[in-house]
Amino acid sequence: MQAQGLGGMMGGAGGAPGMGGGAQVLRLSEEEMAAVDRLTEMGFDRTEAAQAYLACDKNEALAANLLMDGGFGGGGGFGGGGDANGGGDADGDMYD
Repeated sequence: MQAQGLGGMMGGAGGAPGMGGGAQVLRLSEEEMAAVDRLTEMGFDRTEAAQAYLACDKNEALAANLLMDGGFGGGGGFGGGGDANGGGDADGDMYD
């Protein structure tokens, strides 16, 4: 199985010494890349989908739940728990 890369997924938040703090490259297997693709097909940003997938120890279902709950990144996708105008209730969920 050949690994595929996702360039620039983690932004310019540092890097190895001597690398100038550029973007990091993630190496994912074909199976892992397919999981990220399925998350993006659900409407999530590719970068956030990959980050959530890795943050959830490559558990696709857990990453989907995290993204749907808006608990990762900017809340792009389904179920962000309110809108920019203060939607949602005081509990922070999407139900009024």
